[in-house]
Amino acid sequence: MIGENLTKFTFRDLFVFRGFKFAGSWITNGQILVKLRRTSKTGKCPKCKKFKRKPIEKFTRRIRDLDIGGVMCFIEIEVYRISCSCGFRSMEELEFAGKYARFTRRFEEKVAVLCRAMTIKDAAEEMRIGWETAKNIDKEEAKKYVVALSEVSPKRIGIDEIAYEKGHKYLTVVRDVDLRKVIWIGIKRQKETLDKFFQELGEEKSRQISLVAIDMWDPFIASVKEHTNAEIVFDKFHVAKHVNEELDNVRKKEFAKADYRERSLMKHKRFLILSRKKNLDRTKKESLKNLMKKNDTLYKAYLLKEQILDIMDEPMEKKANKRFAKWFDNIAIAKIPEFDKVARMLERYSYGIVNYFKHRITNAASEGFNTKINVIKRRAYGFRDLEYFMLKIIQLCGISSRNP
Repeated sequence: MIGENLTKFTFRDLFVFRGFKFAGSWITNGQILVKLRRTSKTGKCPKCKKFKRKPIEKFTRRIRDLDIGGVMCFIEIEVYRISCSCGFRSMEELEFAGKYARFTRRFEEKVAVLCRAMTIKDAAEEMRIGWETAKNIDKEEAKKYVVALSEVSPKRIGIDEIAYEKGHKYLTVVRDVDLRKVIWIGIKRQKETLDKFFQELGEEKSRQISLVAIDMWDPFIASVKEHTNAEIVFDKFHVAKHVNEELDNVRKKEFAKADYRERSLMKHKRFLILSRKKNLDRTKKESLKNLMKKNDTLYKAYLLKEQILDIMDEPMEKKANKRFAKWFDNIAIAKIPEFDKVARMLERYSYGIVNYFKHRITNAASEGFNTKINVIKRRAYGFRDLEYFMLKIIQLCGISSRNP
């Protein structure tokens, strides 16, 4: 086009690699074969980075590269096996491919990019490789994103768990609240699991942690108290979870003993009952109102749920504390067994709820985080390789050593 700055381009410009030069290209069996010639008789040591002139052995390798015009492309090169004075004795380091890689780095990087955007199966089909091959390439790429705990100094952390498989199989996830990033993942949901995190972080850094947002889970609480001087916070999402569970138990019990007409009215209303009233539209509020008129126990339980969640939203610390104390009086008056149970639990852990009124830190990022986890699971059709699953979490949700 007139006015454009044009630079002459040749096929050999696609294969500019340090230590090699373009020697020729052919079509063989419907594939492109590109031969590269060495420009140096030295091989680079991967350990000390020195160049060694005399190789032990020479090999010819064919490595898959990115397709050209939709045609599969392979690079043929001569590689050296070297012996170095530093003690290293194996294959030389190449700029554009791993030691024993069957693919160029740019090919592997494209596979990894596709695995972040689609299922492993789709990525494998797009690149015309096997599912297992695509997974292994992506797994190795994901390892490059891991940042050691020695590189971080968290002051406020959130601790949560995620289920990776049915049968109560969990991972313990630690996030930096201020960075909103995952900094560590451990297998299982035990005190020993979290103990390992603090041990890896180190005693000095652990003692510098000032706040911990956590669920009301005694093993985790014990570990936090043992290894830190932090204030423990149970945020409103944890409180809402436990209160809603007991409200749902009230709903189930009332449904079980209701007559046919009342059951018809209560049917398919679970979501409506567990939702915040302020989030409902006019039609749903009217439906909720009609339901509550028919069941006094469910109505009381619903009001108690709304009250505690409103209290958790109260911005004034002193007022929140007063309302929280009053809520327990309302529980006693209502005389609903399920709420007596949740009241006993919240009273036991009230120190952490009071700390929430004071500090207002939450694990709010966990909602978006859990959404990402579910996307990872769907893309892989389940993770039998637990290490890979953990690496993908770090890659997508963690403090990355590289930009994905």
